Amino acid sequence: MRLYIKTYNSLLLKEFLQQLQNHPKLKNVTSYTWLPSQYKYFTVKKSPHVFGRSKEKYYLKTYLSVVNFKFLRKRDLLIIFSILKFSKYKEGLGLKFIFSG
Repeated sequence: MRLYIKTYNSLLLKEFLQQLQNHPKLKNVTSYTWLPSQYKYFTVKKSPHVFGRSKEKYYLKTYLSVVNFKFLRKRDLLIIFSILKFSKYKEGLGLKFIFSG
């Protein structure tokens, strides 16, 4: 099973991965890899009256990670879902589970 995680906050992602890694029942089950960050750039005009001279540039940085579960039993899956349910870090994370046989 793989868990893809996408977020805009790198500290949130680090804390969540640390929580998964430090769980006593999941120590030998998980391994994770960081994927390259993605940037999305935006340019906004400051005023509608000034055409091209005053622009502000912004960017949105997305952090990605993949968590691989080497071997998975039904009990391990229930532990993972209970961690996600009671975790304080789940609000800012986009999670995607992929089950492969």
